[in-house]
Amino acid sequence: MNELHRQALALPRQPGVYIMKDAQNNIIYIGKAKALKNRVSQYFGSDAGQSEKVRRMVSKVERFEYIVTDNEFEALVLECSLIKQYSPKYNILLKDDKGYRYIRISPPPFPQISVALQKREDGSRYLGPYISGYVVKEAVDEANRIFQLPVCGRALGAGRKERPCLNFYIHRCCAPCSGKVSEEEYNERVEQAIEFLTRGSVEVLSSLTRQMNEAAENLEFEKAARLRDRINAIKKLGEKQKVVRSKVKNQDVIALARSGKGIFFEIFRFKKG
Repeated sequence: MNELHRQALALPRQPGVYIMKDAQNNIIYIGKAKALKNRVSQYFGSDAGQSEKVRRMVSKVERFEYIVTDNEFEALVLECSLIKQYSPKYNILLKDDKGYRYIRISPPPFPQISVALQKREDGSRYLGPYISGYVVKEAVDEANRIFQLPVCGRALGAGRKERPCLNFYIHRCCAPCSGKVSEEEYNERVEQAIEFLTRGSVEVLSSLTRQMNEAAENLEFEKAARLRDRINAIKKLGEKQKVVRSKVKNQDVIALARSGKGIFFEIFRFKKG
């Protein structure tokens, strides 16, 4: 049993994100896991069943780090944020491996957000790739629910006057198929949903709160109420998830550890919580 495998077996069986680094301390791969111990130890045990690309990546790993999260959805958002920030080499090289999923935003007008198995040249915008199809679907479902975006597959477009489906009456859809929402407002909802999926709830809450206050000041009370409902939905979701809870939104944290003659430092920078 090699040293990395031993370290992996000591990880907690909790959801989180793991960060693989090479001998030069470069981040070469970032992934998420339902159970960190189970997922990370798979890399450093037997390589049976691993693709050549994965074996090549594992051979370059010198050390790894991890961040524990409260649930898989939070791990997905964090993974997406870190991959976007660092663009690790093997996240790019491994993106075509079987099992990856994408978040697809169909072309305008009235784009819809869904889960895709492959990235196609169809004019859509794609986010990802992500490993867990289940968690990606859960994230997309939450975004569509909070921002009341359609999931029924009906044709959408300006001037359409179909009868709304049940989702409209239970406040799960804004019913663009029946002209209940303008194209401008619909596109605003979609962009907020994308921001929620890629940047997490903190950024979106700040933006929505600002828009709600502006709407109230302009006496646009219906718009302010809609924004309030979205804010409350995100806050309810946030009660189940957190990476860091702190009264200090912007903070630098320095961690120090001693091992034999060596001293190790890690610097964490927290912005907006």
